Amino acid sequence: MDNINLKALQIFLNQNDIPIIKGKPKTFLGIAKQPHYENVTSNIYAFYFDSNEVHKLKNLFIKSLLELITASSFSKDAHIFESFANFQVVTEYGTTNRKRIDILLQNHHQAIIIENKVYHALNNDLDEYYNEIEVPNKIGIVLSLYPISDIKHHRFINITHLQLVTQIMQNLGSYILNANDKYLVFLKDFCQNIINLSHPVMEKENIAFYYKNQEKINQLANFKYNVRKHIVAQIVEAGNRLDGVSKYEPRINSQHDKRLVYYVSNKHKDLMFTVVYENLLTDEKGMYIAVEMVGNLLKDRTRYNQIDFSEEEKRFAFAEHFKTTNEGWSHFAVVHYHPTDVEVSNLSQFIIDKLKEDYLLSIFNKIELFLDSVK
Repeated sequence: MDNINLKALQIFLNQNDIPIIKGKPKTFLGIAKQPHYENVTSNIYAFYFDSNEVHKLKNLFIKSLLELITASSFSKDAHIFESFANFQVVTEYGTTNRKRIDILLQNHHQAIIIENKVYHALNNDLDEYYNEIEVPNKIGIVLSLYPISDIKHHRFINITHLQLVTQIMQNLGSYILNANDKYLVFLKDFCQNIINLSHPVMEKENIAFYYKNQEKINQLANFKYNVRKHIVAQIVEAGNRLDGVSKYEPRINSQHDKRLVYYVSNKHKDLMFTVVYENLLTDEKGMYIAVEMVGNLLKDRTRYNQIDFSEEEKRFAFAEHFKTTNEGWSHFAVVHYHPTDVEVSNLSQFIIDKLKEDYLLSIFNKIELFLDSVK
């Protein structure tokens, strides 16, 4: 390994609590790769703003929006929107000049014109939007991810997405009993999506901690890289010491990169040892070795009952995964390990020893001989 002052790193770890970076919960919009599309969020807002829709949340959304309007700089005219009912909800409302208002809430006397912004800059013609709607009482809202202080229209106010969903969740309690459960789940997921978009992955305190301790943290990251490098090198060495197999490492950035190594049979490419090491770098400090089959070797699984396995070998052969899975790969035999620090330091020998002691090698060899006989 590189020349690292282990004592200095240990002191650093002893004297500092490393911040835990919490990941953001996954949402359905995130899974669908559409968490930030403005037309998608506009359509969801429009659905919930419609008090007659199947969600049965009635006026929850418009009530919450009106409360934010009342608390805003528009409050001097708040009486205009003390009530707002019997309105239509329209998305992508077309203007005379073929521009589009993202969301329009309108009845015969009132209108709320909503310009929905997520990541895009505010460069819309708000004058045109405002003048297009011909009702006595109207207000414009720029609904944005982050606060905007320089809206160049005196009848438009700024409300953030987070402010709106927070107000909605605060008011939700009295609406839950009569609501449609399915759309409550959708609403919760949508609100979480807004929260995800509104907050950075890392808080400023965590960023500050990194820059303050950058050198030590980078040394630790490099140290972990070297530990992984040692583990992989030892696993590869063990594979090179085995007869009749070829070592195969998954390609970089593939699904199995940095988690396992294969020892593939030179006679039967669909038979292999799989050494899964990823948890050696976690608190679990575990790994496992499997005799794995893929593809054509799994077409007739009952034929392997013909192999004369010893009683010791039968303890590991015909693993539950092999008997129950219908996937295109299966572990015929698998053994889990928690090697000591000393064993990790000489992992190559540990693997060779376990392949023999736990009969994985003999099981593998008998399968090879059987496959040779049925060609």
